[in-house]
Formats: sequence, C-alpha cells, structure tokens
Amino acid sequence: MKTMEQKMEKEYKILNILRSKDRVLKAELMSDDLKKEITKLEMKRLDEMVPLINKGLKEALDEEEAIVLVIDKTDIILPDEELIPTLTLQSENGRIIGEEIYDPEELEELKNDPNVYFISEHFATYPNLSVPGEKQFFVVSELVGELEYEDELRDTVSHMVIAAPSTEADHYIKDLFKIPQEERITTLIIGFTE
Repeated sequence: MKTMEQKMEKEYKILNILRSKDRVLKAELMSDDLKKEITKLEMKRLDEMVPLINKGLKEALDEEEAIVLVIDKTDIILPDEELIPTLTLQSENGRIIGEEIYDPEELEELKNDPNVYFISEHFATYPNLSVPGEKQFFVVSELVGELEYEDELRDTVSHMVIAAPSTEADHYIKDLFKIPQEERITTLIIGFTE
C-alpha cells in the first residue's frame, strides 16, 4: 500500500506534466463532489430517446484518481484518417448497429452500400442489423491517441483512461472554471491508478 506522501508525489508529477504543456488551460485533481456532479449529468443522458452511455467516462472515474483537463485546440486540425472512433450505436444485446468511420476507403465503400444509412458525415448505421423493438444505446468509449503526450502520462502511472464528458458536463466544467463555452476548447477527464 502506498503512503499518502507517495500518492501525492505521483499526482503532482502527472499534474506537472499536464500543466507544462502548451494549450492546457486547466488541469485539476477532481474532488469527490465534482465526480458526483459529472456522474449525475451523465446519468441524465440515459433518459434520452436513444440513451447515451459514456462507458469511457465511467471507466475514467472508476480509477483511483481523476483529473479534469481543459485544452484550447485552436488551430489543431487532425486529418479524418487520424481520428480514432469512440462512438457506437449498440443494441441491448451488444451488437454494433452503427459506428463512427474515419478511414476514407471504408467510408467511400459504405456510402455506396444500400444497406448503410448515414446519420452524419462520419456515422454509419446498419438498419438491417437492428431488431424491431430492441433497445438501442449510443456508447462512448475511452479516447486513445487524443493527447500527443499520452505516453509520457502513461509512464507515470500503472493504468490510465482518457474520456470526454458529454456536452452538458462539458458546459458545467467550463462554467465551474470560468472558461468560455467555445467548441475549440475541449474538456477531458483523465482517470489514473498509481
């Protein structure tokens, strides 16, 4: 079992790394109250017509500690093919009936498939895989490759999960820290275990 002093040293190291990076507007250890408020906001998403389950965020908050990170992403434009899908539409039995697609070749192939319906530029659904009357859920998984210094952070802890809060939780965090509600400003939750 780690002493409180060792634990604080590790937290301080990961926070120091984050705070030393360009574009980081805020990096704070999350209090239990903040974790509860974010969880409450995420739970509201379960009441939507197609419920949203933020699996990645739950996994991040299940780690020993969590950090709220706010980044200014002005001028950062990743090519579509470098984006890693995190959102799927699943049936209640776990079958994927919709997903984000960023690979240009796969996207082109699916756009020509009459069995595929796009609900946005990069989100394909597969109506022929859904069963009438079966519940459907949007599921958000953890983010991978979101931060260019992700490996540096992972080297300081035994386990880490990076997640994005939903829109309402994002707005709550920005209001809490008096940060402008701008799309280019992104909030992330980094859960970690020593």
